[in-house]
Amino acid sequence: MIEANEEVGQELNYEILKTGSKGNCVVIEDIMIDCGIPFSKMKDVLYDIRYLLLTHIHSDHIKPATLQKIKALFPKITILGNYEVAQKFDVDIIVNNGFPVVTKDYTFLPVKGTHDVVVTGYSFWINNHHVCYMTDTNSYSDFKEAPYDYFFIELNYDEKKLKEIGSNFSKRGYNPVLSAQRHASVQLGKGFYYSNRRDTDSKLIPLHMSERFF
Repeated sequence: MIEANEEVGQELNYEILKTGSKGNCVVIEDIMIDCGIPFSKMKDVLYDIRYLLLTHIHSDHIKPATLQKIKALFPKITILGNYEVAQKFDVDIIVNNGFPVVTKDYTFLPVKGTHDVVVTGYSFWINNHHVCYMTDTNSYSDFKEAPYDYFFIELNYDEKKLKEIGSNFSKRGYNPVLSAQRHASVQLGKGFYYSNRRDTDSKLIPLHMSERFF
């Protein structure tokens, strides 16, 4: 594994194919994280993908039909996921939080998140950059390998905005405050970023932003 004091390489190529409650799929170089979108929306990039990291079982992160087609048409892609993902969908490598997964290309460190199902984030080195990835969590406390160069993290809602307008939704039988407790706020995410970045060049890429409360 690349050590933190080695020279940083060229900037990473990444693409947010979709993020949010209607689907999630992110590409970082030859790594794809989650596949919660139609296969037709991602098939062109799959030729360059070597690893698919799955975070949790929710359908906006794993679209079953999409995962089936990836397995059938791109069998060389190695799929990683936690035990709950493996029980439902089957994977090539079952990951355990805190135990590194060493492949011929990368070392992936699975990191525990906090949600209403088992959720796993990941940290890894790629092109001499230290990357952390986590969404659908209300805590980043298990990321202990800082500093990081790239933060792909959830900034779901602004705490002030949720407080100001959330009461209007609760009158209709939906309590957004309770729902928000399963996710990370803008304030929490930025606090994690500023406390764990390598320097001012470290990049923050927001994920899973609420349409109403971000």
